[in-house]
Amino acid sequence: MEGSIRSARIHEYNKPLELDNISKPAIRGDEQVLVKVGATGLCHSDLHLINGEWKDILPLNLPKTPGHEIAGWVEEVGKSVPENIVKPGDLVAVFGGWGCGSCIYCKSGDEQLCSFAKWPGLSSFDGGFSEYVLVPSYRFLVNVAGLGVHPENLAPLTDAGLTPYRAIKKVKSTLGPGKKIGIIGIGGLGSYAVQYAKILGSGSKIFALDRSNSKLELASKCGADYQINIQSTENLVDRIRTETEGKMLDVIIDCVGTDRTFYDSINILAKGGTIVVVGLFGTAAKIPIASTVLNEYRILGSLWGNYNELREVIELLKDGKIKSNTTKFNLDDVNKAINLLKDGQIVGRGVLIP
Repeated sequence: MEGSIRSARIHEYNKPLELDNISKPAIRGDEQVLVKVGATGLCHSDLHLINGEWKDILPLNLPKTPGHEIAGWVEEVGKSVPENIVKPGDLVAVFGGWGCGSCIYCKSGDEQLCSFAKWPGLSSFDGGFSEYVLVPSYRFLVNVAGLGVHPENLAPLTDAGLTPYRAIKKVKSTLGPGKKIGIIGIGGLGSYAVQYAKILGSGSKIFALDRSNSKLELASKCGADYQINIQSTENLVDRIRTETEGKMLDVIIDCVGTDRTFYDSINILAKGGTIVVVGLFGTAAKIPIASTVLNEYRILGSLWGNYNELREVIELLKDGKIKSNTTKFNLDDVNKAINLLKDGQIVGRGVLIP
């Protein structure tokens, strides 16, 4: 039908997405921007959403188009969008934390922490598993026109590349020569985390931990000094103790976030060490009170990243200091891609190309 676009939508939780022809979004607000999607990353958060695991904390009116890692070209702008910010034809990255702009978190620059935040594909706004996405304000776009980057490399930065960057920035003052940082889970986030540990670690040794040899090979290419297969290692604590000469790991970035990875992290953490949890696979984990107090462990959570941090990781990509390791899928193959992600078969980040 005229004026229609193709979108992969959730009609029923825990069911395959359906490819629908729907009406092309229309500009209805002065700050709105219509973006022609160039690429959208596949995130485990999308799996949680599609499976209905978040239906109580993020209630949605179905059908809904998922996808929050988006890059594409400006198609149309509202009448109050400044031309020196974005204009039709510009390649843009879509920052996903759509805050209210007025609360203390937004005013401090951390719109992803806004109590009234919306997110593409995770809220009332449709996401990027589509040919077009409507962005509520130009404030949520990073203009990368003329920087020589491609949408399939840019889109994953808006979450997979952004989240571990913020996490490692939180602990960079504790890193340096003689220090050791572990990255648990070398998926979409973990492959970037290894690269940031190399850039921000000031000479720290990098330990990559995963259950997949192919993902550990990617970690090696990204700069990891040690690759440890958790599944085939008989005693993880002894292995880390041997590799570190008894010093253990000073920082651990947990890109998985299950009770098991948290348990492993506590057991291989050095005195005064820090765990930063960014993964959302689990629901709860037990903290051993005595060892946490006696060893002065720090346990931090880190959510996504802010707008300026997204600009920073884009600069790193532009300068060739980080690389997006992607596997591309057509929109028609969205359910195949989702199943591969669910089975842990995608190395790096999967991206959908409409």
